[in-house]
Amino acid sequence: MRYLKNFGLLLAVTGILAACQNAVPGSGSEIITEEKNAVSPEEETAAEIENIDEQEIDDEQLAEIVDKAKKIESYKAELNMSAALDGMEPRELNAEVLFINSEPPQLLLRSYGEDRTISKNGKTYFNNDTEWVDVSDSVDVNLLYSVTYDNAVASFAEIASHMETEKHDDKINYIYHGSNEEIYETIESLVQVNFGEMHVENVNSTVEVTVDEESKRIEEINFESDGTDTHGTFELEGAATFDEFNEVDEIEIPVTE
Repeated sequence: MRYLKNFGLLLAVTGILAACQNAVPGSGSEIITEEKNAVSPEEETAAEIENIDEQEIDDEQLAEIVDKAKKIESYKAELNMSAALDGMEPRELNAEVLFINSEPPQLLLRSYGEDRTISKNGKTYFNNDTEWVDVSDSVDVNLLYSVTYDNAVASFAEIASHMETEKHDDKINYIYHGSNEEIYETIESLVQVNFGEMHVENVNSTVEVTVDEESKRIEEINFESDGTDTHGTFELEGAATFDEFNEVDEIEIPVTE
């Protein structure tokens, strides 16, 4: 039987910690064991905005989106997705993040409405359902959440040339539907889903990115993919939303004993 090796790196760390603390966060669907979710250096990571050369972008709209992204100081993001192998019951994930672009970044990570992880000024704390625990020596804050706005923009920049555009009122929708394996791999890397060793035979993906025409900011990314590999079938679908740009003022460090 196959398993989802990494189902959302954003909860891999908290899942490991929860298992160590014998906690049962949320509905339990985000519990991930250390053995199944150790992150290998060989695994693909999400595209990074720092690697984009704006001078090489032919699309003026895309260049503006990238430029605006580099000036965002804070935001709120939410990710909902599900993944399944071989027609089995899908595994679901929910995460909500308040994110402040600083060095190191500050964030508050919630799952299914519960505050789970807070990181600020290089200190990281985990809620084990009983108390807040200082896990700063065990957790790299840069691995806590992969679907950051910067990574979303960078991934969008990778696939934008394959997308058609539609304008609805003050929104621009970028839409892709097809069987390009690289498009699927870009989304898979962004949301950090790893189905284990796969040799994809065919894949069909639909990706829609909604951009506010005036602010040139991505507001939503919807994605859906299904396909087959040499072992069976796989499915992935979800949505990431971004709002409250530059409105997150403060993330409070929890009181610990």
